[in-house]
Amino acid sequence: MGSPAFVPGLELAQALWTEGVAPVLAAEFAGLAHAAALIGRGSEVLGFDDETSTDHHWGPRLLLFLGADDCASRGEAIERALRERLPLRVRGWSTSFGPPGPDGSRLLEEPESGRVNHRVEIWPLGGFFRAHLAWDPETAIETPDWLTFPQQALLSLTSGRVFHDELGLEPIRARLAWYPRDVWLYLLASCWRRIAQDEHLVARAGLVGDESGPADARPRPAVLPARATVRALREVARQCLPRARVR
Repeated sequence: MGSPAFVPGLELAQALWTEGVAPVLAAEFAGLAHAAALIGRGSEVLGFDDETSTDHHWGPRLLLFLGADDCASRGEAIERALRERLPLRVRGWSTSFGPPGPDGSRLLEEPESGRVNHRVEIWPLGGFFRAHLAWDPETAIETPDWLTFPQQALLSLTSGRVFHDELGLEPIRARLAWYPRDVWLYLLASCWRRIAQDEHLVARAGLVGDESGPADARPRPAVLPARATVRALREVARQCLPRARVR
């Protein structure tokens, strides 16, 4: 039997929430304030997943956010309830994952009723952002914070999809959507300065008949100015640059 038809990861996450996680929470944890989303790490968060992505660390998953006290007192009970009551499949794809491999990746496994090894990650809302940005969402975002936030992290935390929000997840994401004007202009100037350091090397290497550039400068003559230009154009368009693996 072959694999089910490919479904984008965000759609799988939506199905997992609607058909599995939300009904379990409503039945066993009524009144519990929570948020649910698929944000953060993963090519599917940016909409870049495809059939090839299904061979490793991919499948129906989402993040469930709770208040800090609720996470500490009820997180294990929620984990257990989901393990016992989640549907075995959504859109034809198993909801159960095997143990992590040597590289930390988890592969889909054949599900068993009552023991779904799911990837519903339960987080305290503030703790999630502290873990990913070393920043507490209950505080202001200062200029040094903006200059230390990786663009890939900002992009992944403000992309994806939010399925439910009673905790203020969306306002936090809105605060991280783009830099303040002064920080933005500084980053733009940095990009153009980076281009200025290398753009003249392309012509100079060509003048001496070396189209690939001197050995001690590779890949500087052509590749680095091109990368810096792409980054500058993204900055002009007010778009964070994803890491190289997902560009």
